[in-house]
Amino acid sequence: METTTRKLSFLLSIIFLLIATGHISAQLKVTGEVTDSVGEPEIYATVRIYSTIDSVKPVSLGVTDDLGKFSQVLPGAGKFRLTISSVGKQTLEREFDVTAAAPVMDFGTLTILENKNELSEVEVVAQRPLVSREIDRIGYDVKADPEAQSNTLQEMLRKVPLVTVEADGTIKVKGSTNFKIYKNGRPNNSFTKNAKDIFAAIPASSIKKIEVITDPGAREDAEGVGAILNIVTDSETSMRGVTGTASAWIDNNNLEPLPNVYLTSQIDKVTFSVYGGESYSNRKESRRSNEQTDIYLESGNRLFSSGQSDSKSRSGWGGIEASWEPDTLNLLTLEAQGWIWGQHGFDGWGHTSLSDSQGTELYSYSRHNTYPANNYFDLDGSANYQRSTRRKGETITLSYRLSTTRQHTNSLTEYSDKVNCAFPYSAIGNNSRLTFTEQTGQADWSRPYGAKHKLDVGAKAIFRRNHSTTLQDYRDVGSDETEFTHQTTVAALYGDYRVVLGKWNLRAGIRYEYSYLSAKFLRQGGDHPDFSAKLNDWVPSAGVSFNISDAITLKASYNRNIRRPGINYLDPSVNLTPTTVSYGNPDLESEVYNNVSAEMSMYTNKFNLSFYLGGTVVNNALSEKKWVENDITYSTYGNIGRQRSFTTWVYAQWSITDKTSVMLNMSAGYNRYRNPDMARGGWWWNPFMRATQKLPWKLEAAGSMWYWSGAISSPYSEMKMLDGSGLGYEITLNRKFLKDDRLTVTLVASNFAGPARQKFLMTTDTPTSRSEYLNISPATRQRFGMRVTYRFGSLNASVKKTAASITNDDLQGRKK
Repeated sequence: METTTRKLSFLLSIIFLLIATGHISAQLKVTGEVTDSVGEPEIYATVRIYSTIDSVKPVSLGVTDDLGKFSQVLPGAGKFRLTISSVGKQTLEREFDVTAAAPVMDFGTLTILENKNELSEVEVVAQRPLVSREIDRIGYDVKADPEAQSNTLQEMLRKVPLVTVEADGTIKVKGSTNFKIYKNGRPNNSFTKNAKDIFAAIPASSIKKIEVITDPGAREDAEGVGAILNIVTDSETSMRGVTGTASAWIDNNNLEPLPNVYLTSQIDKVTFSVYGGESYSNRKESRRSNEQTDIYLESGNRLFSSGQSDSKSRSGWGGIEASWEPDTLNLLTLEAQGWIWGQHGFDGWGHTSLSDSQGTELYSYSRHNTYPANNYFDLDGSANYQRSTRRKGETITLSYRLSTTRQHTNSLTEYSDKVNCAFPYSAIGNNSRLTFTEQTGQADWSRPYGAKHKLDVGAKAIFRRNHSTTLQDYRDVGSDETEFTHQTTVAALYGDYRVVLGKWNLRAGIRYEYSYLSAKFLRQGGDHPDFSAKLNDWVPSAGVSFNISDAITLKASYNRNIRRPGINYLDPSVNLTPTTVSYGNPDLESEVYNNVSAEMSMYTNKFNLSFYLGGTVVNNALSEKKWVENDITYSTYGNIGRQRSFTTWVYAQWSITDKTSVMLNMSAGYNRYRNPDMARGGWWWNPFMRATQKLPWKLEAAGSMWYWSGAISSPYSEMKMLDGSGLGYEITLNRKFLKDDRLTVTLVASNFAGPARQKFLMTTDTPTSRSEYLNISPATRQRFGMRVTYRFGSLNASVKKTAASITNDDLQGRKK
């Protein structure tokens, strides 16, 4: 504990030193206070600063705060023009200049007058707020942020409420990695699997808005998802050319540069983007060691296993998207993306022994694990056609999506030094292939009724096919082969209604889904009859919010989502080792999650705060079933669980000055799981803190700190972090170079004072056994890395997107 305290004190000292350094440096800025004609503060008035040589594009943009005050940072010394505008008021203009000798221009109190000719001549000029709220989501207006012109998408995500980005680029929403990433309202597998690499390559100037959908409803079709991070690209196209971003990452644990690239271009009315990159993990990064002790309560025997492994793996990702807009009413978009992963050189070895209660060894053996083949491939494509009517806001969208997965796993475990072993084989070879194909068609209609009402309706059909073959070869004994096909057909209808009544916002939605599931066992090692099932699911959602003021909102919501089991849960093929037997269950049904939540949020010019309380109830949870027979652990799955979860999170962001900001994003909760055998519950917490300081010479420094306590994950198991390894921290420093800040160099130091390794203990209890599993990760938490990003071109165009498209998120365990 004392060591952890010293580390915290050391890191906090560095963070406060960065903040103090920023205050010492001189700031070029303009300040003042705006009041109306009777002396009341003019809040949220738009403040623009122009260079006297460019009256079109402001060099600084902002709004007055709750006291009518403003403070705008200037890019350098020179002559400038200040304009302040507000609805119903005359535009106020002042010219000024700042120099190194006089870096601050303070206008004192400025009075903005009523517009006497408001009805005939008023010009409504209002600054769009960076943070916006809707009844089911929070949005960050990237396009309105001047820093978007020189930042990447990854850098802008650090500003979005409820989103945190850790040192290695790992993204969390509401403190959790359990969320989906969409692009323009539809899922993107490349984004979900490689967000930290892709987002470091995408220029923020191509992004319009980042949305955090906190309460997915019938309209989003987000079954199985607690939150959605939706990246909305800019729909404006204005010129021809090519623009892009190229970046590379390197660190002390992996000296191979990892490149990414993102390109956008436009030819006539066709706009397209291409992106891609690769990632590599070496043996040092993948090395693991573990120890496990199993105590069998009936016999009193103890099983002890130890092992270690390492491997190399490489993945690549890429995509292309295009849009064609022949006129203002019609839009066609096409997308394709893929992801490939391959592991090679896997090498694992270990030793297992069984002893009685007196410590006498009953049997033992050594094992050697290799993977001659282990690879995974995803390919997705979609086409969307959107027709806009003459009625403003009304759209009809037709969408088609094809999604495929191919996976091949070939593993070999060889046994040696066998002493008193009952199993006759000397090795087990497992050769399995998985094929997943999904086709989806969808139609959406969105229509506003006046200024207060909006109705969305739609229909969807999904045709999903899983096929797996598994060959288990027991050397010197024989083999067992299983071929299994699982098909699912889903037909769905949904409706979503929203209304705005003054300060009240209301939302209600309903979704009906009919599912037909069938399974066929073409070849099988056991007695598994074919089966089929018909399911009818109603998925309601509702929400209400009340705007206490322009800054403060209260919200309450309810939604239900379902999660269908994937083939790895359904496949009944038996997997054997000398100490375990496991298999899937083809009779599983969809889990039903009922969620309720309440939220208070306050967003102002300097301070943002959100407080959330939520609960989840599941009465048919997909739970693992474990038991022991003759000192062998058996496991399968069933809809036999019950889950009760409580979650709370707090998000606070304070812009202390124009150059200094601090942020807290903390989540905590209580989980309780129960099945007929066991029940277990416990608390967890996950705070994240960050301080950012802009320094002279285009430098920006930041310090972050986070902690993960571990949590209960099932009726049997609980994970705890050991030796302070749940604590993480980093210091980053970035510098922009060249004209228009085209080159960015970022230096990162993570966990430099230790601990170098991450350790966790997984405790598993069943009615007949107790197990303790200790896992030790490689010494790669101490990381010193560098990312170099270069922007080129000047195209102000991005691929247009339809207003609605396909999202399928109801499936668990698509990857086997």
